[in-house]
Amino acid sequence: MKSLPKIKKIDPDTKALLKQFFFGFLALAITAGILTAIWYGTRAEAVTLVGVEVVGGQTISHDEVRAYALSELDGQYAGFVPRRFAWLYPQDDIESAVSQVKRIHSIDVSRIDSRTVLVSFEEFLPDSLWCESLVSSECVFLDELGFAYASSPSLHGGSFLRFVHNSKAPAVGESLVLGGDYQLLGRLTSLLSEQGWFVSHVEVDAARDAFLHVVDGGEFKVTLTQSPDETADNLFVVLTSPEFSDLEPGNFQYIDLRFGNKVFINEEPPALEMVATSTPETETETATSSDAAGE
Repeated sequence: MKSLPKIKKIDPDTKALLKQFFFGFLALAITAGILTAIWYGTRAEAVTLVGVEVVGGQTISHDEVRAYALSELDGQYAGFVPRRFAWLYPQDDIESAVSQVKRIHSIDVSRIDSRTVLVSFEEFLPDSLWCESLVSSECVFLDELGFAYASSPSLHGGSFLRFVHNSKAPAVGESLVLGGDYQLLGRLTSLLSEQGWFVSHVEVDAARDAFLHVVDGGEFKVTLTQSPDETADNLFVVLTSPEFSDLEPGNFQYIDLRFGNKVFINEEPPALEMVATSTPETETETATSSDAAGE
Protein backbone atom coordinates (compact mmCIF):
# COMPACT_ATOMS: atom_id res chain seq x y z
CA MET A 1 0.00 0.00 0.00
CA LYS A 2 1.42 3.31 -1.12
CA SER A 3 1.62 6.18 1.38
CA LEU A 4 0.06 9.57 0.51
CA PRO A 5 2.44 12.32 -0.39
CA LYS A 6 3.03 14.76 2.38
CA ILE A 7 1.49 18.21 1.94
CA LYS A 8 4.19 20.77 2.07
CA LYS A 9 3.48 23.37 4.71
CA ILE A 10 3.66 27.07 3.76
CA ASP A 11 6.55 28.80 5.29
CA PRO A 12 5.34 31.14 8.10
CA ASP A 13 7.22 34.08 6.60
CA THR A 14 5.55 33.49 3.26
CA LYS A 15 2.18 33.16 4.93
CA ALA A 16 2.67 36.50 6.71
CA LEU A 17 3.76 38.11 3.46
CA LEU A 18 0.65 36.84 1.63
CA LYS A 19 -1.57 38.08 4.43
CA GLN A 20 0.03 41.51 4.24
CA PHE A 21 -0.38 41.50 0.49
CA PHE A 22 -4.05 40.54 0.78
CA PHE A 23 -4.87 43.23 3.33
CA GLY A 24 -2.80 45.79 1.43
CA PHE A 25 -4.68 44.99 -1.76
CA LEU A 26 -7.98 45.16 0.13
CA ALA A 27 -7.09 48.54 1.65
CA LEU A 28 -6.00 49.82 -1.75
CA ALA A 29 -9.25 48.63 -3.32
CA ILE A 30 -11.31 50.28 -0.56
CA THR A 31 -9.33 53.51 -0.87
CA ALA A 32 -9.74 53.52 -4.63
CA GLY A 33 -13.44 52.91 -4.20
CA ILE A 34 -13.78 55.77 -1.75
CA LEU A 35 -11.78 58.14 -3.95
CA THR A 36 -13.86 57.15 -6.96
CA ALA A 37 -17.05 57.78 -5.01
CA ILE A 38 -15.74 61.18 -3.87
CA TRP A 39 -14.63 62.08 -7.39
CA TYR A 40 -18.00 61.41 -8.94
CA GLY A 41 -20.06 62.34 -5.89
CA THR A 42 -18.59 65.84 -5.59
CA ARG A 43 -19.21 66.42 -9.28
CA ALA A 44 -22.83 65.38 -9.23
CA GLU A 45 -25.09 67.99 -10.77
CA ALA A 46 -27.33 68.10 -7.71
CA VAL A 47 -24.50 69.34 -5.46
CA THR A 48 -22.61 71.57 -7.89
CA LEU A 49 -22.91 75.34 -7.45
CA VAL A 50 -23.63 77.05 -10.74
CA GLY A 51 -25.24 80.38 -9.85
CA VAL A 52 -24.58 83.43 -7.68
CA GLU A 53 -27.38 85.78 -6.63
CA VAL A 54 -26.45 89.27 -5.43
CA VAL A 55 -28.52 91.66 -3.30
CA GLY A 56 -27.72 95.00 -1.69
CA GLY A 57 -26.24 98.40 -2.46
CA GLN A 58 -27.50 101.22 -4.61
CA THR A 59 -24.75 102.05 -7.08
CA ILE A 60 -22.38 99.07 -6.91
CA SER A 61 -22.60 96.79 -9.93
CA HIS A 62 -24.09 93.40 -9.07
CA ASP A 63 -22.36 91.95 -12.13
CA GLU A 64 -18.99 92.99 -10.71
CA VAL A 65 -19.76 91.38 -7.37
CA ARG A 66 -20.99 88.22 -9.10
CA ALA A 67 -17.81 88.01 -11.17
CA TYR A 68 -15.63 88.12 -8.05
CA ALA A 69 -17.72 85.39 -6.42
CA LEU A 70 -17.71 83.11 -9.47
CA SER A 71 -13.92 83.43 -9.82
CA GLU A 72 -13.53 81.83 -6.38
CA LEU A 73 -15.66 78.84 -7.41
CA ASP A 74 -13.26 77.86 -10.17
CA GLY A 75 -10.63 75.20 -9.55
CA GLN A 76 -10.30 72.31 -7.12
CA TYR A 77 -9.11 71.60 -3.61
CA ALA A 78 -5.81 69.69 -3.80
CA GLY A 79 -6.53 69.10 -7.47
CA PHE A 80 -9.31 66.70 -6.56
CA VAL A 81 -12.50 68.11 -4.99
CA PRO A 82 -14.20 70.91 -7.00
CA ARG A 83 -14.55 74.25 -5.24
CA ARG A 84 -18.09 74.29 -6.62
CA PHE A 85 -19.02 71.32 -4.42
CA ALA A 86 -21.91 72.74 -2.40
CA TRP A 87 -20.86 71.31 0.95
CA LEU A 88 -17.28 72.59 0.77
CA TYR A 89 -17.63 75.81 -1.20
CA PRO A 90 -15.06 78.59 -0.37
CA GLN A 91 -17.29 80.92 1.66
CA ASP A 92 -14.45 82.88 3.28
CA ASP A 93 -12.58 83.24 -0.02
CA ILE A 94 -15.69 84.65 -1.69
CA GLU A 95 -16.15 87.21 1.09
CA SER A 96 -12.49 88.23 0.80
CA ALA A 97 -12.68 88.57 -2.99
CA VAL A 98 -15.90 90.59 -2.96
CA SER A 99 -14.44 92.93 -0.34
CA GLN A 100 -12.14 94.28 -3.06
CA VAL A 101 -15.08 96.12 -4.60
CA LYS A 102 -14.93 99.80 -3.65
CA ARG A 103 -17.45 101.18 -1.13
CA ILE A 104 -18.69 97.72 -0.17
CA HIS A 105 -19.04 96.49 3.43
CA SER A 106 -20.99 94.09 5.67
CA ILE A 107 -20.63 91.23 3.19
CA ASP A 108 -22.52 88.01 3.89
CA VAL A 109 -22.15 84.83 1.80
CA SER A 110 -24.48 81.86 2.19
CA ARG A 111 -26.04 79.03 0.19
CA ILE A 112 -29.64 79.36 -0.93
CA ASP A 113 -29.60 75.70 -1.98
CA SER A 114 -27.15 73.15 -3.34
CA ARG A 115 -26.96 75.00 -6.67
CA THR A 116 -26.88 78.70 -5.74
CA VAL A 117 -24.82 81.04 -3.56
CA LEU A 118 -26.26 84.29 -2.20
CA VAL A 119 -24.01 87.33 -1.70
CA SER A 120 -25.57 90.20 0.22
CA PHE A 121 -23.82 93.44 1.14
CA GLU A 122 -24.20 97.06 2.13
CA GLU A 123 -22.70 100.06 0.41
CA PHE A 124 -20.90 103.06 1.81
CA LEU A 125 -22.68 106.15 0.49
CA PRO A 126 -21.16 109.63 0.89
CA ASP A 127 -22.96 111.69 3.51
CA SER A 128 -20.35 114.40 4.12
CA LEU A 129 -16.63 115.20 3.98
CA TRP A 130 -14.00 115.23 6.70
CA CYS A 131 -11.27 117.67 5.69
CA GLU A 132 -7.90 118.76 7.00
CA SER A 133 -9.08 122.36 7.34
CA LEU A 134 -11.96 124.59 6.28
CA VAL A 135 -10.19 125.46 3.02
CA SER A 136 -8.35 122.18 2.44
CA SER A 137 -8.99 119.88 -0.52
CA GLU A 138 -7.50 116.94 1.43
CA CYS A 139 -10.71 115.19 2.49
CA VAL A 140 -12.22 111.76 3.05
CA PHE A 141 -15.80 110.64 2.58
CA LEU A 142 -17.96 110.02 5.66
CA ASP A 143 -20.93 107.68 5.64
CA GLU A 144 -24.19 108.23 7.53
CA LEU A 145 -22.52 107.15 10.79
CA GLY A 146 -19.54 109.49 10.45
CA PHE A 147 -17.13 106.71 9.43
CA ALA A 148 -14.41 107.60 6.92
CA TYR A 149 -14.43 104.93 4.21
CA ALA A 150 -12.53 106.41 1.24
CA SER A 151 -10.47 109.37 0.13
CA SER A 152 -12.39 111.93 -1.89
CA PRO A 153 -11.32 113.68 -5.07
CA SER A 154 -10.86 117.43 -5.01
CA LEU A 155 -14.43 118.68 -4.73
CA HIS A 156 -15.65 122.24 -4.96
CA GLY A 157 -18.95 123.84 -4.14
CA GLY A 158 -21.42 122.92 -1.44
CA SER A 159 -22.60 119.47 -2.51
CA PHE A 160 -21.40 117.99 0.79
CA LEU A 161 -21.30 119.33 4.32
CA ARG A 162 -17.68 119.55 5.44
CA PHE A 163 -16.30 118.65 8.87
CA VAL A 164 -12.99 119.55 10.49
CA HIS A 165 -11.72 118.00 13.73
CA ASN A 166 -9.50 120.39 15.65
CA SER A 167 -7.30 117.65 17.12
CA LYS A 168 -7.50 114.77 14.63
CA ALA A 169 -6.53 114.60 10.97
CA PRO A 170 -8.90 112.89 8.52
CA ALA A 171 -8.03 109.24 7.96
CA VAL A 172 -9.76 106.38 6.15
CA GLY A 173 -10.94 103.76 8.63
CA GLU A 174 -11.50 106.28 11.43
CA SER A 175 -14.66 107.88 12.81
CA LEU A 176 -14.94 111.65 12.95
CA VAL A 177 -16.43 111.63 16.47
CA LEU A 178 -17.36 109.01 19.04
CA GLY A 179 -20.73 107.52 19.81
CA GLY A 180 -23.76 109.19 18.28
CA ASP A 181 -22.32 112.70 18.09
CA TYR A 182 -22.29 112.63 14.30
CA GLN A 183 -26.03 111.94 14.24
CA LEU A 184 -26.58 114.76 16.75
CA LEU A 185 -24.78 117.17 14.43
CA GLY A 186 -26.82 115.92 11.50
CA ARG A 187 -30.03 116.47 13.41
CA LEU A 188 -28.99 120.00 14.38
CA THR A 189 -27.99 121.03 10.84
CA SER A 190 -31.32 119.68 9.58
CA LEU A 191 -33.28 121.69 12.15
CA LEU A 192 -31.37 124.82 11.16
CA SER A 193 -31.87 124.28 7.43
CA GLU A 194 -35.62 123.87 7.96
CA GLN A 195 -35.62 127.45 9.22
CA GLY A 196 -33.46 128.76 6.37
CA TRP A 197 -30.11 128.65 8.20
CA PHE A 198 -27.82 126.54 6.04
CA VAL A 199 -24.49 125.21 7.34
CA SER A 200 -21.50 124.71 5.04
CA HIS A 201 -18.74 123.66 7.47
CA VAL A 202 -18.62 122.23 10.97
CA GLU A 203 -15.61 122.26 13.30
CA VAL A 204 -15.60 119.82 16.22
CA ASP A 205 -13.22 119.33 19.13
CA ALA A 206 -12.47 116.72 21.78
CA ALA A 207 -14.58 118.57 24.35
CA ARG A 208 -17.76 117.90 22.29
CA ASP A 209 -18.07 121.52 21.26
CA ALA A 210 -18.95 122.24 17.64
CA PHE A 211 -18.76 125.40 15.54
CA LEU A 212 -21.21 125.57 12.66
CA HIS A 213 -20.30 127.96 9.86
CA VAL A 214 -23.35 129.42 8.17
CA VAL A 215 -23.56 129.90 4.42
CA ASP A 216 -23.11 133.63 3.67
CA GLY A 217 -21.41 134.28 7.02
CA GLY A 218 -21.73 133.78 10.75
CA GLU A 219 -21.06 130.95 13.18
CA PHE A 220 -23.09 128.97 15.71
CA LYS A 221 -21.19 127.68 18.74
CA VAL A 222 -22.91 124.64 20.21
CA THR A 223 -22.25 121.80 22.65
CA LEU A 224 -23.19 118.20 21.97
CA THR A 225 -23.93 117.70 25.66
CA GLN A 226 -27.16 119.53 24.90
CA SER A 227 -29.80 118.01 22.62
CA PRO A 228 -30.08 119.43 19.08
CA ASP A 229 -33.75 120.24 19.63
CA GLU A 230 -33.01 122.22 22.79
CA THR A 231 -30.21 124.12 21.06
CA ALA A 232 -32.42 124.95 18.08
CA ASP A 233 -35.31 125.98 20.32
CA ASN A 234 -33.09 128.38 22.27
CA LEU A 235 -31.81 129.89 19.04
CA PHE A 236 -35.20 130.38 17.42
CA VAL A 237 -36.71 131.93 20.56
CA VAL A 238 -33.96 134.56 20.50
CA LEU A 239 -34.22 135.12 16.74
CA THR A 240 -37.94 135.78 17.00
CA SER A 241 -37.49 138.39 19.75
CA PRO A 242 -37.74 142.06 18.65
CA GLU A 243 -34.13 142.79 19.70
CA PHE A 244 -32.67 140.25 17.29
CA SER A 245 -35.30 139.93 14.57
CA ASP A 246 -32.89 141.54 12.09
CA LEU A 247 -30.20 138.85 12.51
CA GLU A 248 -29.49 137.00 9.30
CA PRO A 249 -26.51 135.25 7.70
CA GLY A 250 -23.66 137.67 7.18
CA ASN A 251 -24.54 140.36 9.74
CA PHE A 252 -23.20 138.69 12.89
CA GLN A 253 -19.93 137.09 13.90
CA TYR A 254 -21.25 134.29 16.07
CA ILE A 255 -24.13 133.11 18.22
CA ASP A 256 -22.99 131.06 21.21
CA LEU A 257 -25.58 128.44 22.21
CA ARG A 258 -23.50 126.37 24.63
CA PHE A 259 -25.01 127.69 27.87
CA GLY A 260 -28.61 126.52 27.90
CA ASN A 261 -31.17 129.30 27.52
CA LYS A 262 -28.49 131.97 27.83
CA VAL A 263 -27.42 132.89 24.33
CA PHE A 264 -24.43 135.09 23.51
CA ILE A 265 -24.50 137.06 20.27
CA ASN A 266 -21.54 138.85 18.77
CA GLU A 267 -22.73 141.25 16.07
CA GLU A 268 -20.91 143.61 13.78
CA PRO A 269 -18.93 145.59 14.77
CA PRO A 270 -17.02 142.97 16.81
CA ALA A 271 -16.50 145.30 19.76
CA LEU A 272 -20.09 144.77 20.94
CA GLU A 273 -21.58 141.53 22.16
CA MET A 274 -25.17 141.04 23.21
CA VAL A 275 -26.34 138.57 25.84
CA ALA A 276 -29.91 137.28 25.71
CA THR A 277 -31.95 134.70 27.56
CA SER A 278 -34.12 132.54 25.35
CA THR A 279 -37.32 132.92 27.34
CA PRO A 280 -40.59 134.55 26.28
CA GLU A 281 -39.66 137.55 28.46
CA THR A 282 -36.42 138.19 26.55
CA GLU A 283 -34.09 140.62 28.27
CA THR A 284 -30.86 141.91 26.77
CA GLU A 285 -27.76 143.50 28.15
CA THR A 286 -24.56 144.65 26.54
CA ALA A 287 -21.17 143.32 27.53
CA THR A 288 -17.64 143.35 26.23
CA SER A 289 -16.29 140.24 24.59
CA SER A 290 -14.23 139.44 27.68
CA ASP A 291 -17.25 139.60 29.98
CA ALA A 292 -19.52 137.18 28.15
CA ALA A 293 -18.99 133.44 28.49
CA GLY A 294 -15.32 133.91 29.13
CA GLU A 295 -14.66 135.27 25.69
